[in-house]
Amino acid sequence: MAKKLIHGDPAPDFTLATPHGVEVSLHSSLSKGAAVLEFIRGTWDPAARERITELAGAKEHIDELGGNLLIVSCEDPGSAGSYLDAGTCPFSLLADPAFEASQLFFVFQKFSWGAVNVARPASFIIDRCGFLRYCHTGSSPLDAAPLDELLGSLRSLREEEQTGSRGDAQDGSSPPASSSSRE
Repeated sequence: MAKKLIHGDPAPDFTLATPHGVEVSLHSSLSKGAAVLEFIRGTWDPAARERITELAGAKEHIDELGGNLLIVSCEDPGSAGSYLDAGTCPFSLLADPAFEASQLFFVFQKFSWGAVNVARPASFIIDRCGFLRYCHTGSSPLDAAPLDELLGSLRSLREEEQTGSRGDAQDGSSPPASSSSRE
């Protein structure tokens, strides 16, 4: 059985560049708030483009909930850059041509439907302490996390942070299990 990350695990850190050469570290981005980490097969994939459009439509809501969306694509920076130059992605799109992040999160697929060396569609929410609070790894190229479930998990995390019900964020302890997480 393949290994996978689950709710409560520490999120592995990685640094990837945008197609325009700006380096972004997952753990450094947590200073802005919880990270919503979305893996896509590539900007060439119609299902991935649809997902980007869906997330773009929810951008204001994600921002209100304190989310910082990072989209990781296992493709050449030039290909992803062409997509970005068309003005179609209002989030940080990170190119993962060496499959570093997709392997760390156990979503890399050597062979997939009609493609090689891609990530399974996957969504993770990582709290400010660096722990996974939501996990969804698709079983097919069309199996993305339901947006309402993703937003619900982000909303629950925001409420916990505001009420302090999780405990001191500085203590480094693992968060309690949440019914909105998906393994």
